This record gives sequence, structure tokens and C-alpha cells, in this order.
Amino acid sequence: MSNPVLPRGILLLIGLAAAWLVLAGLQELASLVVPVFLALNLMIAAHPLAAVIERAGAPRVLGSIAAMLAVLLALAAFFLSITWAVRTLVLELPGYSDSFDALLQSSLDALAGVGVSQDQISTWLAQFNFSSLFGLLNQALSSVSAIGALVAAAVATIIFFGMDAAGLPERMAVVERTHPRFAHALVDFSRAVRTYWIVTTVFGVVVAVIDGLALWALGVPLPAVWAVLLFVCNYIPNIGFLIAMVPPTLMALLAQGPWTAALVVAVCVVVAMLLQGLVQPRVTGRAVGLAPSISFLSVLFWSWVLGAAGALLSVPMTLLVKELFLDADPSARWLNAFVADTPRAAVESPSERIGERADEPADGTAADGPTGEGVSDADAPAAASAPPAPPAAPRTPR
Repeated sequence: MSNPVLPRGILLLIGLAAAWLVLAGLQELASLVVPVFLALNLMIAAHPLAAVIERAGAPRVLGSIAAMLAVLLALAAFFLSITWAVRTLVLELPGYSDSFDALLQSSLDALAGVGVSQDQISTWLAQFNFSSLFGLLNQALSSVSAIGALVAAAVATIIFFGMDAAGLPERMAVVERTHPRFAHALVDFSRAVRTYWIVTTVFGVVVAVIDGLALWALGVPLPAVWAVLLFVCNYIPNIGFLIAMVPPTLMALLAQGPWTAALVVAVCVVVAMLLQGLVQPRVTGRAVGLAPSISFLSVLFWSWVLGAAGALLSVPMTLLVKELFLDADPSARWLNAFVADTPRAAVESPSERIGERADEPADGTAADGPTGEGVSDADAPAAASAPPAPPAAPRTPR
């Protein structure tokens, strides 16, 4: 085999430089990438509805329209609930200004008792008080209103995706004939990301209901607002519950005292450990196949690339990169050993992990070809139509 034109280190640097340019471009186009990718994810998640309607005998276009309308209704409910929660919180918080100032003053007095200078305390009091917190909430409400353009772009993209969805099987057939590995990667991405969104939504509802009822039983004000916050933050892997736990804990501290605040922390941590820490990763991990450390790092990485929306889209973006650059390239699949949640998931596709390809063994070994790569669905017709090998010539006895 001939040696490469450039040394491997130079090729690696060129690849890293190209990746940096792509990431810089994504940062510049974040306002376009986020709504388009969000719309794509939502339409993929709603595809089972279209499939059910089509299997019932209705035209394919009717199923596409039903899926599109379901996505639009879900998106409207999602953003309306967030807007309602933030607005309710802004209207309710002024009644706790005195309690907040008293709590802040007692905390600063405790700091003074351990040696913090009075000048530093005065600086903190001037920079951080209840008015500044209220101003932050007003800014949050303004930010919710400012994402109208993002929502409008996502809605428009969903409508056009819905119009094109009826002809998608024929388009994928064209791709499969010319680039079977790429088509297989796209199908696996759609299965994995659909399972991720559905499972995450179901667990988000369960967590919001359990924690919301617990906060209501503890007498914490605005339990419905905190339930909405917990549901939204469930889409942020690993650290979402920590973000959602802070506001209700602070509210419990202001309204009920430190013991109730401690109970709020205990309830949120126990629910997160049982559901989000034990059950949910095993359900989504089997379909998604990402290691917990990769999920956590993807939140930080895509938040840096795409902003706050990158935290919500971190796992789907990572799945897309994994499928296109690792799973679709036989020479790069070995990197799955560091990305997948288990060694078995490193050699299985999402369709095999979810169990949608019953014709293939679970371990993927029996379908492997001479190179160790499994034969894809797109390769099966070609293999089946290949002429049989001629029989061996009879051996002449000596």
C-alpha cells in the first residue's frame, strides 16, 4: 500500500482546522440552524402518527398533514406554557421582596461573623438585591417574547417539511441505491432521535407530575410553575434537574423556611436519581447508545456552538454527527468504543438496539461480511440477486 502524501499529523491538523471552520459557521448561522434542526427532529418524532394513519388506509399525504398539525400544536403548547410560567413568576415575586431582602441580610450578617469585611458586604448589597433578581426575570420574559422569530421560522420549516414528507420514501430509495451506507445512517438517526424525544418527553411529564404534587403537598407557592420548569429542563441531559431545582428551593426558603427548602431538595434529588439517573438512561441509552459522559459534554459543547437552544438539541446533534461521521464510515466505527454507552452498543445500530430488525441477530455477528461490517438492508437486494457461484469441478481419482 502506498504511503499517504502528507504525514498523519498534518492530515489531523487539517481535519481539525476544517472542523473549526464548520463550527464557526454554525455559530454564525445558529439562528437558522436551530429552527431547521428543531423542526426536523419534531417531524421525525411525529412520524409514527403518519404511519398509523397510512396503515389505516388513508392517503399518505393525509398522514403527513396530521403529523404536521400534531407538531404545531405541541410546539404551541410548549412555548405557551413557558411564557405562562415566566409571566406568573414575574407577577408573583414582588410579594416576597421583604422576605428576600431579610434572607439576604441575614446571610450577609453571617458572612460578616466569619470575617468578611463590611465594605465587601455593602458592595454585594448594592449589586445584588431583590430588584436585580426581579430585573433578571423581566429580561427572561423579554427573551421568551424575543424568540418569536425563532418560533416563526420553526413553524414555517415544519409546514414545508410536512409538505415534502409524502414523497420522502421515494427520495430515500434513490439515496439507498447510490449511497446505501449513508441511507442506513439516516434511517438509524431517525429511529434513535425519535426514541430519544418520545422517551424524554414521557419521563419529563412523569417527573413534572411527581415533583409538582410533592411541592404542592409541601405548601410551596406556584407548584404548577415549577412543574413546567422541571418538564422543560428534563430535555437538558444530566444537569437539567439541577437547574430546575434552584428556583423552587429558593421559593420554599422564602415562603416556608429552611426545613421546607431542604425537603424540596431531597424530593428533587430522589426523583432525579430514581427516574432520570437510573431508569431513563437505560431506556434512552439502549436506543441512543451514547455514554453518559458524552451526553454531558455534548450539552456544554452544543451550548457553546448554538447558544441556549444547543442544550436542548445537544443529544440529537451528537447523534447526527455520530451517524454521519462514525457509523456511516467503516474505517471510523472503532471510535464508537469511546462514544457508545456499552461495548455492545459500539457495534450495533440503533435499529438493532431498538429491536426493529428482527431478521438480524442481536449481537450482529451472523450478518457480518468478510470485513466485519454487517450487511445493511440496502445491500440485501443486491446480495440476493447475485448469481450463485458455479459448482466446483469433480475431483479425478488418482
